[in-house]
Amino acid sequence: MESSIIEINFEPSEQRFLDWVFMEVFGGGSTRTIQKILGNSVEDARCLRSKIRLQCEANSTSICLTAQEWRVMYESVNAVIYGLGPSELHTCTGHNLQEVCSINLKICAVLWGACGVGRSWVGSEWV
Repeated sequence: MESSIIEINFEPSEQRFLDWVFMEVFGGGSTRTIQKILGNSVEDARCLRSKIRLQCEANSTSICLTAQEWRVMYESVNAVIYGLGPSELHTCTGHNLQEVCSINLKICAVLWGACGVGRSWVGSEWV
């Protein structure tokens, strides 16, 4: 399943945020803190950076990555959230903490469903 491509739809502003995440991971004022939080995934994020940029510039309604790449994206967003904190996050991106967490929740929901991990919502109950 790791090599399967998973497509997630995002609003244009959400895509811009996902592209922006790597600016903070590799060149923002809190880069050292963010990379420390990201840990061993820094090099994976470096490889993912151009792939995200190209897809965002294509003006598509979605971004397509492997499950492993989505995990790196999810971890990168988390590192930026924790590295910047809610106030600086909003100041730098124009997105508040709730909006950014919703982007990561979207990644989680699709990723867990695509990988068969966790529970799925069917009808009126969890299965």
